[in-house]
Order: sequence, then C-alpha cells, then structure tokens
Amino acid sequence: MGADRLIYFRTDGNSRIATGHLARCLSIAKACQSLGMRICFLLSGKESADTLLRILPNTGSGLSENEVRVLRTAAFDDLDRELSEISALLGASPKDTVYFVDSYYVTGTYLEALRPLAKTAVLDDLQLFDYPADLVINYDVIPRSALFSYRAAYQKAQNTLLGASYAPLREEFQSGRMPQREAVSDVLVTTGGSDPFHFCALFLQALSGKAPGPVFHIVVGGLNTDGQRLHALAKDLPSVKLHENVTQMAPLMKACDLAVSAAGTTLYELCALGIPTVSFTMADNQLCAARAFADAGAIFCAGDIRSNPEKVIAGTLDFVKRMSDFDPDGASRKAARQAMIRLVDGGGSLRIARALKAL
Repeated sequence: MGADRLIYFRTDGNSRIATGHLARCLSIAKACQSLGMRICFLLSGKESADTLLRILPNTGSGLSENEVRVLRTAAFDDLDRELSEISALLGASPKDTVYFVDSYYVTGTYLEALRPLAKTAVLDDLQLFDYPADLVINYDVIPRSALFSYRAAYQKAQNTLLGASYAPLREEFQSGRMPQREAVSDVLVTTGGSDPFHFCALFLQALSGKAPGPVFHIVVGGLNTDGQRLHALAKDLPSVKLHENVTQMAPLMKACDLAVSAAGTTLYELCALGIPTVSFTMADNQLCAARAFADAGAIFCAGDIRSNPEKVIAGTLDFVKRMSDFDPDGASRKAARQAMIRLVDGGGSLRIARALKAL
C-alpha cells in the first residue's frame, strides 16, 4: 500500500482566506510526490485555482494544470454542498486513495460521509470538534502539560500527528541553515503582510538618536499603510534598510543574525533556520502560539502591541542589545538556535507525507 497512491488535496486560497492553506498543502504535496505518490488539488472556484496556479512556479512541485480541478458544486465556506460530487469522485477513484482536507469549514457530517469511500486526513488549527478521520495533523507548539488534552480532543481520529515537528514549511525553510556568525551585524524586522498597529514606524522612531548598531532590515508588507512614513523615518537612519515587494523571505532571513517578528507562521520558519527571534502579538489568534514558543524556551515574546506598544518596543530593543552587546561569545544566540531547531527542524512535510503513504 502507498506506492503510486493518489492524494486528493481539498483546500482553497482566495481574497477572503488568503493563501496559507494552499502554501502548506503544496509543501506536503511535493513531499508526497518525492515518495512516489500522485496528487490532485480540488478547489471551490476559479479564484482559488488561479491563485494556486500563480504560485506554482515558485514551488518547484512539478504540479500541472491537469492536477488542479475546480469543483462544480463547491463553495469554500460550505463544504457540505459538494458532498455528492466528492462522493462520486471518490467512488470512481482507486481504493487506496487518500482525501486530505485543509479547510476551516469542514464538518463532521462531511467527514463521516466520505470516510467509507477513502482514507481521510485533516489538517487542523482550531480544534473545533472531534474529527472522524483516519489521520489528524495539528502542528501547534504543544507544551508537555497540554499534550494529554490535545490527544483527548481527537478521540475519533484513527491516527494523529501532533506538535511543531509536523509544521509543513515551504522548501526554502527545509534546508540550507546558515552557520552562526561571530557577531550580530544584521537584524530582520517583519510584521507579515500588514502592520495595523504601526510597529515598524514606532520601532524606527525608537531607533532615532541611538548609537550606531546592527543594520535593521525592515520588511514592508504589501498591506502596510505606513510606507511613506517609513521612508521618511528611514531617510535619517543609515542603519535601516527597507525591503518592499519581497517574494523570497528565506534568503533575507538567512542574511540576518537576529529577527523581530509578529507571531504566526513566520516563527516556525525562523525556528527552522535557527535565527534567534523576539516576537510580539497583534491579534487574538497569535496569543497562544506566542506563549507556547516562549514556554518552550525558543522565542521570547515582548508582549501585545495593541495594549502596550511601549513595552513591546522596549522589550524588542532590549532583546537585540542582549543578543549583541551582552553576548560577546555568542553563547546566548547558540542556546536560542538549539532550542528553536529542536522545536522545528523543517522536516514536517516529509513526516506528514510518510504518514499519508502508510495509511
């Protein structure tokens, strides 16, 4: 079983839900291909399909347009609508087919209906209910004290893959980790696509008048509304470089010795590359992850910028100072790197693919 197995990936990526689901499914799909499995993406509409085909050239997955199908009866936010169409598709598919779902809108009814027709797998972030599936994957950073409750939440799952070692990162974060440099000379600062609470502007203001230090590489996301303000502030700060329209984050990360990042998927990527990082939160859905990374001893969290921006900026600057001026032999950075890599090593997609092949 598993050789030449067909994996259907049912997911979406559009202007309403962004592209994160597509990106992580593509990473897993490529790992499945490397193990000899066949793949096919099932999407709810033309927008999702166009988005997938647009990002394919940067993935090296070898996925063709023939392996991307738009379902006739689907809606990205109502999977139950497509049950008849999917049931017919699986009924005509090989018996050892795996149906992989990555959607916040999957229901127990949907999974129960499909489980007799194929092996089923679910990628879960939210623990909305007890998923009746052959495999459930949740790559949260899970403290040992919480592992029992996570396992208990998936009683209906035949198998589970739990923990950050299963994070399905893109290929550029799976290898090529840079050696630790002797001194801190470059620091990455990223807030993701947007910066609704103006972290970058506040950070640059805090740098004004300070003694020269490392070069700060500020990533200005496509939805950041402070572009003009950041350019005006950076003009008087020779140690600041702004980066716009960044399409490949890994090379920029690897060029830096430290990082400042909003909590989210970026923390997993920085862990895999072993770049000591300080995080901050700016949304409720980031709170648990930021706390878990901190509790694991991997990434210190400076706080929530919504409630205490002064504390966050001060904590960020203190982190950079401790890791540079007060770490002459690099011991603190080395300890942070080791903790991060132990947590996330970049091999999550291949681990998931192996589990799918073994179902």
